[in-house]
Amino acid sequence: MNATARTSLRIGLWCNWIFVALTAIGWLGIAHFFAPARADLGLEATKVWFTESHRWAIIIGCTLFYIAAGILTPGSIAFGIMLSRIEGRWPLWSLSTAVTGVFISLIVFLNACAWIVAAYRPETGADVIQAWSDWAWMAFLLGWIYLAIEMFASAAVELMDKRGKPMVPRWLTWLTLAGGLTLFFAAGPAFFKSGPFAYHGLLAFYLPVAIWGSYLCLTTWFMMKELDRDEQVPDRAERGEEDANTL
Repeated sequence: MNATARTSLRIGLWCNWIFVALTAIGWLGIAHFFAPARADLGLEATKVWFTESHRWAIIIGCTLFYIAAGILTPGSIAFGIMLSRIEGRWPLWSLSTAVTGVFISLIVFLNACAWIVAAYRPETGADVIQAWSDWAWMAFLLGWIYLAIEMFASAAVELMDKRGKPMVPRWLTWLTLAGGLTLFFAAGPAFFKSGPFAYHGLLAFYLPVAIWGSYLCLTTWFMMKELDRDEQVPDRAERGEEDANTL
């Protein structure tokens, strides 16, 4: 891999960290989704939450969130490229990681837009605002299947790495597999409006967000380290060019 390719991959991988930062600042922080409107809040109270209590915060914060979603796209593709170096010529699972990451980016974009719509017109009926909010939450959390496939696919490739120092350490690979299983809890909001499996609940919301966010940040870190190691060991093509230039 030449220096230009390494730089491009570093930029792509940095996009994952930028996505996480903008999500934390914009969506969780400014838009107040660290403590979202509860699924069992009721129509009028939900309308007040979106159109009075946090209206401009939601519009501004979710604007940052949909920008973050776009930035996640090159980060997801960088994941796939890095994994394909391990998987080889027929990189099914590497491509699956990249494609599901792009799907996640699109899901997040649509969710952010839906929450902006819920806050956009204060005169809108409470039932319409509740419907937009519910749709956004269902699309967001029921998309757990794409997050799980992304994690399982990347872990499958990581287990193929038989080098003495694999790109991603085994402890993180096993945690990735375990974390992917727990994402199933995010299916809960379709069945519950209160408790830990509701869309504001510990198991359906906070735990999956923390698990996937940690997976994204840590896997990116170790892929960056792999690029650092690559830089210290030029590939055969680069060494051949250097040898030719010295003749």
